[in-house]
Amino acid sequence: MEENAPLSAEALNPPAGDEDIAQLRAVFDDDIPDVLETWLRMNNGSTAKNRRESIPGGFRVVNHPDSNIFPFGKAFLSSQEMAAHRADYLHIAADIGDEHYWKPSWIPVIEMPDAPYGFLLEMKSEGEGFPILSFAEGSYPRPYAPSLAHVLDALSSAISHGAGSAFSLSGAAATAADGRITWI
Repeated sequence: MEENAPLSAEALNPPAGDEDIAQLRAVFDDDIPDVLETWLRMNNGSTAKNRRESIPGGFRVVNHPDSNIFPFGKAFLSSQEMAAHRADYLHIAADIGDEHYWKPSWIPVIEMPDAPYGFLLEMKSEGEGFPILSFAEGSYPRPYAPSLAHVLDALSSAISHGAGSAFSLSGAAATAADGRITWI
């Protein structure tokens, strides 16, 4: 990534430490997939260039374009964001009385910074691996990819081949151009 998309690489947070991983494990009864832990220990999300801006009643996240390592403005969440967003979604599910809105076994991993659209990791799958589901406000999550490793391998392949390489993710193609990951 540093070679073909250095600006996007700069958006990666420093690696998650033992305390970050322990806190995420505590949320999931000490059970998170190895591929997720490995990814977080390489970088704890892709939001390092984002900033918070004060607004009346709180703040909003101002997303930096280099953070969008996934299509349609989506970024990889940090371990803290994964736990916080999951708690928010479970709270919403309880408030609206819909257990299918968000399940305790779901971890949001890739998401838009200002809206509930993204990809989640299903922790209690029936087969091998942990499938990825896409989710969006107003609809139930649906199957997207067989595993997080599948998504990350595809992204890595596109980035490592540099400009001109592409693969499809959510109907968009990724390429490395002008020092950053670009979605077309």
